[in-house]
Amino acid sequence: MGAVRKLLWAVLAILVFAFALLAVNQGQIALRFLRWETPEVSVFWWLLAAFLLGAVFATIGCSMTAMRLRMRQRLLNRQLDATQRELQNLRSPTPHT
Repeated sequence: MGAVRKLLWAVLAILVFAFALLAVNQGQIALRFLRWETPEVSVFWWLLAAFLLGAVFATIGCSMTAMRLRMRQRLLNRQLDATQRELQNLRSPTPHT
């Protein structure tokens, strides 16, 4: 129950922060890239778009890193299993003829 309460407080804090940004950043701006210019939108929407774009790229980057680490872990587990089987075979008594 404590985790749910913390999550709700975090969501509430983010919402309050977002509305505070919305109230403060009402100025209309247009971004210019070389010769291309965006339509005029309030600063809040540009900030929100930048935040969300950063969150998406961070999630993709973390997911790729986690996937790479899981693949490496599987490979190392297979190598460990093979090594343990080989060690077990070497330790087992061989029949004397």
